[in-house]
Amino acid sequence: MTRIRDLALAFTALSLVPTAALAHGSMKPSHGGVVQMSGEIMVELVTRPKVLEIYVTEEDEPIPASGFDGALIVTAADGAKSKLALSPAGGNKFTSASRPPSGAKVVVSLTAKAGGAKTFATFRMK
Repeated sequence: MTRIRDLALAFTALSLVPTAALAHGSMKPSHGGVVQMSGEIMVELVTRPKVLEIYVTEEDEPIPASGFDGALIVTAADGAKSKLALSPAGGNKFTSASRPPSGAKVVVSLTAKAGGAKTFATFRMK
């Protein structure tokens, strides 16, 4: 009886140990940017001098940018809000028309053209 109790206690203790979440692909940036996960989709934001580049992947596979309507929702440090369009730029890449200011909060908003599923990822400009 003691053996069964010991096994039960060991099982209970092991079941309480936190386990690492297994990601569906790498969280490492592929283009030198910053990444955020939104569901199964990884969004990478790359800051360029005059624009932002956004890359989207799922399980390390590029997702065609042409399959989404995209926008950046920008909240400046003073609280002013604006919206910038994202344009597909080939493959899994989007570009913005301009670069938000340092300190701004940037929400990448993507809406799938087929089905309307929405994906959001939030970043802070440095």
